Amino acid sequence: MSMPGQADRLRSPFFLREGNVVLRPFTRRNLNSSDYLRWMNDPRVTRTIGRFDYLFPVSKAKLVAYFNNIDTDTTMFLAIYARRSPRASEQFVGTLKIYDLDQLARRASIGIVVGDPKAWGQGIASAAIRAACRFIFDELGFRKVTAGYHAINIGMRRAFEKNGFHVEGVLREQLYFRGGVVDHILVSKFGEGKI
Repeated sequence: MSMPGQADRLRSPFFLREGNVVLRPFTRRNLNSSDYLRWMNDPRVTRTIGRFDYLFPVSKAKLVAYFNNIDTDTTMFLAIYARRSPRASEQFVGTLKIYDLDQLARRASIGIVVGDPKAWGQGIASAAIRAACRFIFDELGFRKVTAGYHAINIGMRRAFEKNGFHVEGVLREQLYFRGGVVDHILVSKFGEGKI
């Protein structure tokens, strides 16, 4: 099975939808948005993404380098859009990465950032995770999805629980948070009938 590259997806009408949430390939337009740069410099957002280097001011050049270095053979970097009401226009509110795509083991990992604090607590992460899992299981034919989050990130815990993820492990005192360290919770989900 061949994975379409990010460039192929950018030329196609590729998108994933779950309710009022749509995932589309992350493009230079997203990269150049003032929202994205603001989120990546907002400690409320970056303190739980597990990247120590993002706890310091993040330059546009650093974000461009990150985007340019994505291995599109094993990673899909997606922009999360949400409608706050049925008549509202879609707003860019975060990112979701499907990465570590392993065609032999038929598994993938996901990472998610709802960057816009006004979008927190609205079920956007849950819907984005659900859309990504449906794609990974149904379209890619993979059997397992893994993820991780800071133990103090209750919103992410709930989003993964709502999507049927179970704790596989806890890396105790693993991640920096506000002058101390917290546990890193590792979760997974198997596709139906795939265990």
